[in-house]
Amino acid sequence: MEQIIVKILLALILGGVMGLERQYNDKPAGYATNSIICVGATLFTILSLYMGEMGGDPGRIAAQIVSGVGFLGAGAILREGNKISGLTTAAGVWLVAAIGMTIGYGQYLLASVSCALILLMQLGVRRMLVLVEHLRQYDSLYLTCAPQWSVVHTICQEIEKQKVKILKKEVTKQDSHFVVEIVATFTAHDFQQVTKRVLEMPEVYSLYK
Repeated sequence: MEQIIVKILLALILGGVMGLERQYNDKPAGYATNSIICVGATLFTILSLYMGEMGGDPGRIAAQIVSGVGFLGAGAILREGNKISGLTTAAGVWLVAAIGMTIGYGQYLLASVSCALILLMQLGVRRMLVLVEHLRQYDSLYLTCAPQWSVVHTICQEIEKQKVKILKKEVTKQDSHFVVEIVATFTAHDFQQVTKRVLEMPEVYSLYK
């Protein structure tokens, strides 16, 4: 019984630590969610061990944990325009369940080291992303504006004034306005400047990427 309590407490701690990182960065599946998933995976694994001792198949519950957590992770994935978000959170949920199962099988060191390495990787990636934002990258801007070609020309001029190189431009008409897609190379700072200047134009209704 003492060993089971140790497993549950360790699952609560490691799952909570993983969840705190997500919650601190304003991501879905925070402290409570990750703690519950980790403890749940641990308990199911403990039950599978007891099932094996009683002559049952211990792998059946473990297999259902993996598929069940897959459904939870899928709920965290969202599509926003041409971008997909939540993949890291979904992968984190899947990993937390794996850590819980590892604890359930009594591999405390393996679970702790895995948790520590993932947290270090997450922190390192976020630092790298800050550096990447200062590098130029390809991206698309989407604008809605008044249905006038002169307005489109003026928008392109304003963008190029911010030292942003336009690689491609497509214009379509929807209802009573133009939708302009502009593919360009720019940094996060460039995008802020472009947004500020272009949205000051009364003929521009919206801008996003």
